[in-house]
Amino acid sequence: MAYFFCDSPRWFRGTLCCRYLVVRFGKLRVPMQKEGAPVAADWHWALGFFTDGQFEVLGAWQDEGAMTAQRIAVDLHERGIERVKAVAAEGTVIEAMGGLRPEVSATTTAELAESGAFGPRMRRAILWTDAAGLHLQGRMSRVARRQVPFAGPATAADFIAQAFQRADRDLLRDRRDRKQPAPFGQRAFVASRASAA
Repeated sequence: MAYFFCDSPRWFRGTLCCRYLVVRFGKLRVPMQKEGAPVAADWHWALGFFTDGQFEVLGAWQDEGAMTAQRIAVDLHERGIERVKAVAAEGTVIEAMGGLRPEVSATTTAELAESGAFGPRMRRAILWTDAAGLHLQGRMSRVARRQVPFAGPATAADFIAQAFQRADRDLLRDRRDRKQPAPFGQRAFVASRASAA
């Protein structure tokens, strides 16, 4: 299947699945221009993980102060998220999401894996999200550091969308080409299985 880049507004505003096993948030420092001077702007991003270990990028949002967490939660809620078993994020984001949907649990991934509520396959999938999130955070941070300052939020959002789409494409190709799918590397998959045993 051919892979194509969507425009960032459509890619970051599309309808989402109603249920995720884990939603993991991260933060990027993106170089931008402000009044002619380069500054580092914070952008939040989120991945939603399913019970089979697959994931999708949920969006990216520029940090605009105290109301950013609420804006993120409202966006995810309006795009269709109804239930999340665990949220890996800063406390303000967890609180904001919990205020919109009581089904959003503030349980950490480690607590969820050790809760005894899931069998070995689900525990592996839960622990897998930690390694996948770290992998993507590292990759996106390296890409952002190499960029010249962006003129404004629209060009920064377009860059972030395309960088996430390239990462998503590469991880999907890696998943397809393996007998034992491990979108972020076989070593991390084996380590997560061993720790869940």
